[in-house]
Order: sequence, then structure tokens, then C-alpha cells
Amino acid sequence: MALEIHLLGSPVVVREGVVYAAPKGRKVWALLAYLMLVERPPSRPQLVDLLFPDAEDPAGALRWNLSELRRLLGGSDTVGSGNVVRLRLPEGSTVDVQVLMNGSSHEATRLPGLGRELLEGVDVEASPGFAAWLLGERRRLQALGEAVLREGALRALAAGDARTGVALATRLVATDPLNEDAHALLIRAFAATSDEVAVKRQLAASIDLFRRELGVEPGPELTEAARMPARPARAGTGQGRAAIQAVLESGRAAVDAGAESGLEALRGAVDLAREVGEADLEAAGCLALGTALVHAAKGKDEEGAAALHRCIAVAESTGRRDLATSAHRELGYIEVLRGDFARASTLLATAETLADGDPVELAKIKAVMGAFHGDRGELDRATAALRRSIELSEETGQPKQIAWSATMLGRALLQRREIDLAEEALERGRELARGERWTAFLAWPEALLAEVWFRRGELDRASEAFEHAFALGAQVNDACWEAYGVRGLGLLHAAKGDLGTAIQTIDDALSRCARQRDTHLWLRAYVLDALCAVAVADGHPSAERWVSDLSALAARAGMREILTRAYLDRRDLGDPSAVEVARVLAIGVENPRLEQLIDPEGPPLLEDLLGEGART
Repeated sequence: MALEIHLLGSPVVVREGVVYAAPKGRKVWALLAYLMLVERPPSRPQLVDLLFPDAEDPAGALRWNLSELRRLLGGSDTVGSGNVVRLRLPEGSTVDVQVLMNGSSHEATRLPGLGRELLEGVDVEASPGFAAWLLGERRRLQALGEAVLREGALRALAAGDARTGVALATRLVATDPLNEDAHALLIRAFAATSDEVAVKRQLAASIDLFRRELGVEPGPELTEAARMPARPARAGTGQGRAAIQAVLESGRAAVDAGAESGLEALRGAVDLAREVGEADLEAAGCLALGTALVHAAKGKDEEGAAALHRCIAVAESTGRRDLATSAHRELGYIEVLRGDFARASTLLATAETLADGDPVELAKIKAVMGAFHGDRGELDRATAALRRSIELSEETGQPKQIAWSATMLGRALLQRREIDLAEEALERGRELARGERWTAFLAWPEALLAEVWFRRGELDRASEAFEHAFALGAQVNDACWEAYGVRGLGLLHAAKGDLGTAIQTIDDALSRCARQRDTHLWLRAYVLDALCAVAVADGHPSAERWVSDLSALAARAGMREILTRAYLDRRDLGDPSAVEVARVLAIGVENPRLEQLIDPEGPPLLEDLLGEGART
């Protein structure tokens, strides 16, 4: 008989509307949550080490808790009895954390525990590894709750349901009151109601909040969000398809040329198509606008996401599956940049289904999937997806896509310390970018190549490449590329023994990451990871604070490889329990190099970062 399991907030199990009696002992809830949320079913010895390290009879304590869990779930067949412990819930059962991670935003926003803490009020005495895992999952699910509220509000607005959009955006602002994107979304939702008074009031309230609480002026995105939408279609409006197509084409051309005027042209094309009822052109315009806002503009991801959701809503009503496919893929890319990986996974899976085998679209989807897996430390899956993307791009003649995917493949190989293979992939990405005159992208493969040469100990060559990558990033005003170049320059100082200057330089790279709101979260974590390693080695007074910041950032996003490295920083700071925690967190991370580092006597992280550069 189907169960309803609620782990967000105070945990309960419900069957046929009746709440089951709570189990004897809080560790039953901890056991259930762990079995529900880990990707790979754990073994009995792993569970003993995690939850019962100090029990007089650890194996007996596990057997008793498994028995209580079976009683709670309603039968002996609900929890496997072998060495590997698996859950087998009755058919039709629902678990709120699974809905949150894998369901639609519509389903997730209806969860009664949305926004509440995992296992709220349940504190257990267990191993440091389990405590760190639980803290990380609480942070990750909290962030995911905010992501589904944002996505739900955007979907509602795209479908014309402004009232629901306002309600969900209001909940999002209440959850994260100092998030500028959340305020922009709420203002945009009020604008969709056509209530100009409400828009002005919310805009003024949001600006006042940021001035009062942070002492800063919010960015122009809040004012831009207050832009009232086009009026509904009117009979007899003069502009026809040809005129709309002309505006759309001119906007695309201007964006490709780097002109801001292209965005206004695309906005105008969308408004005009909506006004005269040309739905297919509206969907095409929304896709072009959303893509341009994400890739060609800075700090416009929120508006871009709104346009892409509108594209999906209109494309589905007109049967334009191709447009809906691309929009889902672009939304998945936005969520990868944000570090909202569960939502990214759902969107990319939908895009792959909608693509229906189209090799051009699949090449792009696999590329984003490769970035997704790479950010999470799933490097086997990342390299497989990126190599497939390259194959499909070669078959369909997409040199820019090959450049992008080859560069991301090089990043994954560099993470694994497969230096020669990384260099080969990155050289290909750089040469293709040069051949396509893709200046806005060129800094990325160049900075990664500089790191390859740095790890080999070719410091002069690396220094020149880092400098050039930074200059290119500054030229195109891309905070990500700038930050990567400056990070590399900081590591060069560390390799020469000047840790103080290295810390100042890498801290500057971190500030550059924060200059634009839509920078890649993984890159921000990557820069902070380097700062922590140098600061720990130097004994810097801010080292512990920076390590705590890295732990919080990586846990909230579910970047398990980087979270594991944060605990290795704690090991290097002298925390004797950190290695045990790192071992737990590294389960499922596909990086052999990390296994070598997880050892009480393992090399400090700075040595790992510097490679041969430390010995030159």
C-alpha cells in the first residue's frame, strides 16, 4: 500500500491519510533520509561507521534500527536484508525530497514542507561524516527549494498566470530577502498583473531594503523588471509577419555583432508578435531573446529565463517542439551556472527527450550535460558526455560547438590530472575558437592551457598565457575569464614562494567573480578553493573563514568534489576528524586524484594545486 513520506520539516510517514507512529529512536529517521538521498546504496559496514560508531554493539544497533525502519514503512520487504541496504517502497509511494529533486516545479511548489529543513528538529549523535553529510543535504535542499519557487514563478508568468507568479515570487523573496534576482522576479510578476501602482511600490520597497540592509544601490535589473508588458492583441493591428521577421533577424544580427541594440530589437519583435497574435514568431523571438540575454549580456540571466519559459509555453501551444527543446536546454544551462543541479538535470532530460534524436540539438545538450557532471565531480560521466558532443558536432559541422565541448573536456581531464590529454583537448578548443574568431570565448581554453603548462612547471609560458587570458577577459568584460586568469597569476606567486602576494591576487580574482551576478558558480568555488589552499599553507588569519565559506558554497550547490577538498583544507588546518568526513563526502566522486589526497598523511592541497610548479 502506497506511502507518503515527508522528510522536509518534522518527518512523518502517512498511509491512507493516517500518520504512522514515530519510530523509537531518531536514528531511524536519519537512516531513512540517508538511504533516500544517497545515489549509491550503502553497505552495512558503511552505515555502522556513519551512524553507530560509538555503540557497544554497532552491528546490533544497525539491525535494530533497520527493523524499526521496516515497521515504519509497513513491511519486512521494504528494506533489503543483504550486505548492501536498499529501500523498496510500495508502488505509488511518494517522498517529498524525491519530488523536490526530480518532479516538476508545479509539483514541488505544492509540497507542504517546501522551504523547511530536512529532518527538522531531528538531531542525532553520529559520526562527524554523517553530521557533515546531513548539514550539506540541508543546505542543498534549501537551495533547491528556492530554485523551484523561482522556476514555478517563471512558468506561471509564461503561462499568463500572474497571480500565481506573484505568490511564488513573494515566497521566494521571503526565503532569501537579500537576493536581488528574487526581487527582480517579484517586480516582473507584479508588472505582469498590469498593476502599475503595485510595481512602483514593490520597486521602491526593494530599493529601500538594499540601501538600508546592505548600504548599496541595486543594479539596473530591478528597474528593467518594472517594464510593463505589451498590451493584449487588438483587432486590426497593422504590422504583419514580414515586418516581425525583419525585426527579429535584425536583432539577431546585432546581438551576434555584440551590439546592445540587438536586445531591444528582439524585445520589440516579441512584443509585436504577441500583440498581433503570431504565436510561432513570438516563440522564436522569445528563444532568440532568452539565448542572447544568457550568452551575450551580463547580469541578465533572470530576464533570459523568463523569456525562455515564455518560449516553452507558446511553443507547446503551437507544436514547435524544436523551439521547446532549445529553450529547455538553455534553461538547463542557466541552472548549471547557478549550481542548481537538480533542476538542471530535469530540464536537460526533458530537452533530450524532446530532441528526438536530432544530432545538432543533441550535440548541444550533451555539452551542457558534460559541464553539469564536471561541476559535480562526476568526471567519468562528464568526459563521456563531452566526447559524444564532439562526435555529434563533427558529424553535423558545428566548429564552435566542438570548441566549447573540447574546452570543457579539457577542464574535466585537468581535474583528473590527466595533463597530456587535457592539453590535447584544450589546444583543439583554442585553435577552433581562433579560427571562428570567437574572441568572447577564447580566454577560457587559453586560461586552462596556462594551467596545464603551470602544472608541468613551465612557469614563463604559463605566466604569459594567464596574462593574455586575463586581458582577453577584460576586453570582453567577462568576469569569469578575468577571474580565472587572475587566479592563475596568484598561483604563480605561490609557486615562487610569495604566499602573501598569492593570497592578495587570488582574493582579487574572487572579487572579480562577484562583480557580475550570473558568473559560473563552479568557477567561484574553484577560485575560492585555491585561495583556501594557499591561505592554509600560509597560516593566514582568514584561512578558517574562507574554508567555511567554501564548505557552505559547495554544500549548498552539491559540488561534492569541492566540498571534499574543503574538508581536506580542514585536515591541513589540524582537524583530526576531517579525513573521516572527506571519505564520506567523496563517495560517488569520479576522480582518482581525490582518492590519493584523502589520507591523514596525504599531501597538502597547495602541493596538489601547484604540481610541478612548486618544484621549479
